[in-house]
Amino acid sequence: MPISRTLSAWSAAGVALALFAGGAGAVLAPATSALAAPGEESPITTATFEWGVNAVSQGTSNSGACSYFVAGIADGTDADYRTTEGNVTLLKRAANGDALKVTRDNRCLPMVGDDSRQRALFTAGTGQHNTATGEAHIAWTGAFTIYSYGGLVPWYIQDPVLDVDASGHGVIRATLGGSAGDPGGSGATTPLTPVKNAVILELDNVSISGNQIRSTPHYAGVDYFPLTDPKNPASPRSKDSAISPATKAANPTGWGSWPTDMVDFHYRSGLTTYWHSSGGSGDAKKVPYGVTVNLAGGVPDYADIQPIKITQQPSGVQALPGDTVTLTGAATTNIPMTYQWQRANSWRGPWSDIDGATATSLVLADRKVGDAAYYRLSVQAGSLSATTSDAFVDVQALVLPWEDSKPRDRVVYAGSQAFVTSGFTGYPTPVYVPQLSRDGGATWNNVLPGDGVLESRSMVVDAVPADWDGAQYRTLARNGHGPDVVSSIGHFTVLPAPTTPTLRLNVESHPVGTRFDVTKNNDINVLGGGFGTPKTNLIYGIVPTASWNAREANYLAEDAVTKVEIEPGWNLRNGFFDRSVRPAAGTMKPGVDYSVVLLSATPGDRSLDAALALPLLAAAPEPTATPEPTATPEPTATPEPTATPEPSTSPEPTTQPTAQPSTDPTAGPSTEPTATVDPSTDPSGVPSARPGVGGQPGSSATVPGTPTGNQAGTAGGGLAHTGTSSLLALGGAGLLLACGAVVALRARRRDAI
Repeated sequence: MPISRTLSAWSAAGVALALFAGGAGAVLAPATSALAAPGEESPITTATFEWGVNAVSQGTSNSGACSYFVAGIADGTDADYRTTEGNVTLLKRAANGDALKVTRDNRCLPMVGDDSRQRALFTAGTGQHNTATGEAHIAWTGAFTIYSYGGLVPWYIQDPVLDVDASGHGVIRATLGGSAGDPGGSGATTPLTPVKNAVILELDNVSISGNQIRSTPHYAGVDYFPLTDPKNPASPRSKDSAISPATKAANPTGWGSWPTDMVDFHYRSGLTTYWHSSGGSGDAKKVPYGVTVNLAGGVPDYADIQPIKITQQPSGVQALPGDTVTLTGAATTNIPMTYQWQRANSWRGPWSDIDGATATSLVLADRKVGDAAYYRLSVQAGSLSATTSDAFVDVQALVLPWEDSKPRDRVVYAGSQAFVTSGFTGYPTPVYVPQLSRDGGATWNNVLPGDGVLESRSMVVDAVPADWDGAQYRTLARNGHGPDVVSSIGHFTVLPAPTTPTLRLNVESHPVGTRFDVTKNNDINVLGGGFGTPKTNLIYGIVPTASWNAREANYLAEDAVTKVEIEPGWNLRNGFFDRSVRPAAGTMKPGVDYSVVLLSATPGDRSLDAALALPLLAAAPEPTATPEPTATPEPTATPEPTATPEPSTSPEPTTQPTAQPSTDPTAGPSTEPTATVDPSTDPSGVPSARPGVGGQPGSSATVPGTPTGNQAGTAGGGLAHTGTSSLLALGGAGLLLACGAVVALRARRRDAI
């Protein structure tokens, strides 16, 4: 008999989401009803449970990686991928409820819009149902793993249990487990202690009709108060909600949260605010999908259709007045498709169909200033649908390139990563040709092979060669109109790479003679080298120099005035270190010597010890108390008293460092090797200005060095490599170029949590 379809409300978003136990026309072997006569306890022996979690858990993530399901408990690797294990089977649902078999090739393809609509189907659920009171208890065995960010954060749901009380309120409990990961892309994961009997979803309006159990996820209006220490479940809860008043006011009937157990777990997994409203553009994707429970059980037949695959995305265009623009998209599937171009004033929509635009190409003639808009192609094939990414068509008057950000001199270790920037403004947005000279500017050679073009103003030299010492660099900027424009010149100073853990001040930020004032907030940028490839986490912070010198084997910087535990994958690229530590005003005491330190977080491991004595301003003497006047006669003219030295009269650093946000997600202090280096031995004359990474469309690209994989880089000293851009090995000088910066930035913007 055909299985009836169940409609579950996606209540918080105000959108009805169809989830089905069987597809259209899906036929199962005849089954007797699991329900007994009214008022009797009815045993349940063949129930199925189908669930897709939410939109965040499938489809493209903000890193560009696809999130998808794996049957069973998996380790986050593609080698561990499977679509069935025990009582768990994966499937996909079309808009009409048709079931499709999930494969490695189609797991990330959308079914409706950009939703891949994967479901985990548990079979052979057992329990009982009281037909008089409506109470029910059903348990399933098995698990499925959610590969969030393509497996960067793998977590699983195991052995779900549904309990329904007489009021129609339902609770689903399960074991939650997996690994804490890094959505930014470092690849490092840390196993989490499984949480048994965790409440993963609550249900309202639960009713049983025939073999179907219908319900609505309980989300809207649910608040969440985080633990003061997310890593410690025994820590007290904050009195402040994690959902801000502004977020609640902006969405008064839709803001909400998953159950506390679920959110607590993900504050440890690294997915944090993906489980409650936060005011970001991705809030709608956080709402729970409805669950489908069928007491008759069974696995549906699969429809013979293939998900739509977008094979060509339309590209954005920067047009001039009078230009004609042509956009093209393409897709494939095994059933007939129809096309419809759509237009919007914002990438968020709303999207409107363009009359008559029903081909794979769209021609926009005679563009005028003010015609700027977003365009996308919507593809329909029966109950399947998909849309291309949007393409922004801009129209402005021509502006020839002009330099708005000069390259700065770089002081780096040989083999370390360096971030270099040359900035030009113009319309269309200029492209860049980085060039290097080793003969004082007499001759210039392109840094990149082929046409040498870089689509971004920013370039990451993955491993600076030693023979770049004394080299000059510049960029040529062009936008297709007029001659190339030449940037100002920057210089490289390349220092020999340390062979043992070593820390030093970054003289680009702190020129020779810099002294730090303990009465002020400080942003202290530290470089390091000689760390090899640590396998352990490290502690980075500032400690009293005396305690560092007296440390014993198990010393872990317990007396640090500020410290953070960091992962080597984020901060020690190729064994080099570049990161800021930011002690607040008053955390360091006047008259006490302090050192920035880096050390292993493993007790007894002293192999990574490194320290840098901080140059501090001398403490201002306490003002001498002025005695109370006695009968001493007033002088005719009161002489000016001798000025008591104020901290402000002490010699200030050549440039007072200012707080600068770090691109490193762990955002904490940095520490250097055992060797203490006097900053006076550092090269001088390096500008202290530290321009940021961006400032112009397409502002994050990458280049040279020894390829080491797509690791995340570090922040500070002007180096910034987030690890979210894919790296293309270019050969030759061993250069790496991060491509698709604009696309990556837009994706991150769109999925803001």
